[in-house]
Amino acid sequence: MRQRNWSRLILRTAILGAGLMAVSLLYHYTIRANSTTAALTYLLVVLGSATFWGLPEAAVASVFSILCLDYYFLPPVPALGIDDPQNWVAWGTFLITSFVVSELSARLKKRAQEATQRQSEIQRMYALSCSLMQASAATALAQDIPAQVVKIFGCPGVAFFDALSGQIHRAGIPAGISDAALMEAAGSADLPRAAPGNPALVPVNLGAGAVGSLAFCEASISAPAMQSIANLIALAMDRVRKQEAAAQAEGARRHLELKATLLDALAHDFQTPLTSIRAGIDAMLAESPGRDQREWLEIMDQESGRLSAMMTQAIQMARIEAGHVDLDRQTHTVEDLVYSALEKQMAAGSPIEVDLPQGLPPVSADAGLIRLVIREIAANALKYSQQGAPIGVHAHVADTGVVISVTDRGPGIPADEQRLIFEKYYRGKQRHGNLAGMGMGLPIARQVVEAHHGRVWVESQPGQGATFSFTLPLAFEEASV
Repeated sequence: MRQRNWSRLILRTAILGAGLMAVSLLYHYTIRANSTTAALTYLLVVLGSATFWGLPEAAVASVFSILCLDYYFLPPVPALGIDDPQNWVAWGTFLITSFVVSELSARLKKRAQEATQRQSEIQRMYALSCSLMQASAATALAQDIPAQVVKIFGCPGVAFFDALSGQIHRAGIPAGISDAALMEAAGSADLPRAAPGNPALVPVNLGAGAVGSLAFCEASISAPAMQSIANLIALAMDRVRKQEAAAQAEGARRHLELKATLLDALAHDFQTPLTSIRAGIDAMLAESPGRDQREWLEIMDQESGRLSAMMTQAIQMARIEAGHVDLDRQTHTVEDLVYSALEKQMAAGSPIEVDLPQGLPPVSADAGLIRLVIREIAANALKYSQQGAPIGVHAHVADTGVVISVTDRGPGIPADEQRLIFEKYYRGKQRHGNLAGMGMGLPIARQVVEAHHGRVWVESQPGQGATFSFTLPLAFEEASV
């Protein structure tokens, strides 16, 4: 490339020299033009050289013009040298004028070329943005980016490093673009950089997050255009990934809705025969069967009841996960919620001690769902408590609302399990094999409390029991009676 430029400069210098010599001989021997006419003609040659070729050629034309003006038109002629001081002034003026004109003309030409290049880059940028916006998958878009840049901008080679997937995609002939350099450039805040003869590396960032990096091999693209290409790619990748995340979320939501619908249908199909079975068992128990038969009937009654409860829990969890929690929030007293929730268990002789202070403020809650939460937590506490040991139910006012707590006297919960017991199907390691249930009571409670904009947590030490607590928001109107 450099050898070609030097050859071109030498050829143009020869053309300028021959042309200026021909003009000088014509003006001196044939037309007998004066120095002013010659100087103006030389300035036109300098201006034309700067306009059509550039500053180096204009500088050569200026030097030749000065020599020709001195030799042929400023006494003594024909000879190099100036006798009259006024001619020295004229010659110096021409010297300064020729170089200034050549410099200004070269600058104007450079700016015109830059404007043309910017216009072309803007048009290509628009074409690239249209191409990138057609993608609908992040993986396909990342693979297609280098090919599109090569096609639209005419680069010999382009490479793109996708930081999220860790993949590097190439197009054209990306010579000299190393994987290590691409990975190192990702996340950098530097502007496009390239040493002479090396690929230009551009970080692709979106805000403070690193999307990847680009490498341009021998590209005639300006640094701002490279950065603009990187910004377009970052926006396109972010758009596609957000679309994919939204599609996945929508798919998950529809899956949960379908699951809830299927469970509803299954529950209806199962509850009908279960109801008939339990009714038959009750009728047989009422006929005073023998001891062995009664024992088997009681086992059947307990197991069918447990199956019904498990199905109810599964349906409730599916509905909550599917977003089918339509809260009927009204004002209630804490006493009403607690006693109505535990009425059947206390009537059945379950060891439950309720200690509620006087003057608790009313809360805003869906009474049916909050009673379900209290029953689930109380049932869990009874399940893990020592045989015959009572559980305690108490409440107090906190900054976030009213806190309702249930305390048991069980084996306690290790610290590493406390964050897991509110997850679906997790039942803890303590006495795992001897306890019935599917591990869905506490997850249901957590979902219901969070739907009320509250939180649920546990405080426990191994061997010292556990206290489950949840918050309910305060109501600002009088409690319903």
